Amino acid sequence: MSGKGFGQPQPTKIDKIVESAVRYCHKRQPESLDQIFDNLPVKLNQQVLDGTVAALKKDIDSLSWLCGYFASEINSTSDNDKPYHPITLLSKLLIKSGMQPFVDFMPYIGCRISILNNDKFEALPPKVQAAVKETFDVVETSGEEAQRINEALLRELEV
Repeated sequence: MSGKGFGQPQPTKIDKIVESAVRYCHKRQPESLDQIFDNLPVKLNQQVLDGTVAALKKDIDSLSWLCGYFASEINSTSDNDKPYHPITLLSKLLIKSGMQPFVDFMPYIGCRISILNNDKFEALPPKVQAAVKETFDVVETSGEEAQRINEALLRELEV
């Protein structure tokens, strides 16, 4: 007679935190993610981020939302209802094009993205590269231009 889970590896504290972070990404709850990432030491933050990204690998929508969260594009639940999120859409385009967030590109506070793997970026189709380069102008321009670029990114994602 064996008890439930007897002899089975038990989830670690990091596993449980990653599970919570993944759940908060699915539910689009930035305030809950703040509770996780604002209260962990840097080393543990990295482990939780790596685990969360790995768990969301097949959920491109939630993974790109997480990129928008880390770029400070989404600071509160009400931000989820805004009409456009250029960094989130740009992240989705890059992910669909084969680039990995936090490995090949990095979302930064201030609604910015930095390309970490230039070789991989330069191997992307010219249309994708052009969309990325255009989007960097969006961050510091009018809402009307941001909407225009956002629509262009949406059309690119539909392809």
